Amino acid sequence: MAIIAIDGPAGAGKSSVSREVARRLGFSYLDTGAMYRCAALAAHRKGVDLDDVDGLALLLDGLSIEFKGGRVLLNGEDVSEAIRTPEMDKMASAISSMKVVRKRLTALQREIGRSGDIVAEGRDMGTVVFPDADLKIFLTASPEARARRRWKQLQDAGREASLENIIAEIEKRDRADSSRAIAPLRRAADAVLVDSTVLSKEETVAAIVELARERIPVI
Repeated sequence: MAIIAIDGPAGAGKSSVSREVARRLGFSYLDTGAMYRCAALAAHRKGVDLDDVDGLALLLDGLSIEFKGGRVLLNGEDVSEAIRTPEMDKMASAISSMKVVRKRLTALQREIGRSGDIVAEGRDMGTVVFPDADLKIFLTASPEARARRRWKQLQDAGREASLENIIAEIEKRDRADSSRAIAPLRRAADAVLVDSTVLSKEETVAAIVELARERIPVI
């Protein structure tokens, strides 16, 4: 069993890169960001306030999150698109700072990690969830590059958005994620830094796959 942990800030391309790295290596892909988005969406739908610790604990106890065929299922419902809205961006960042939420989802992530070879991406994979991962990557890019990628995603989805507003939101989220008291975003001491500002997705994937084959003998 081997674990590759890929951390980094919002909009760095972790999801698409990690998914492709997993495919090329024959690993399973664990999108932990989607798990927090699912928790946020569930809280939003049920009207549970993010300050309601007991309410969140009860909500999480009955939550089912699955990954099937590249889709994200929340209690059996395909929410792959519903969790990728700007509103869920904000809520996911907020809910991920809640101790009760992180405790429950961290336990679930570790349980999945024991099931076989995985590529796990998020913000605390290499520092908290899988500190003994076989390979740790910190994937980043400039705020401007990340904002342009997010803007293009929204445009492709037919949603209007201001590039300037997206840059501001990304910088705000970076500050929030890096300064939160619980599992802040930071590069693990033994993580390899991969800056994708001027790299294509293909170049980024190739670099990580090469590192994996160098560092993990069984691949």
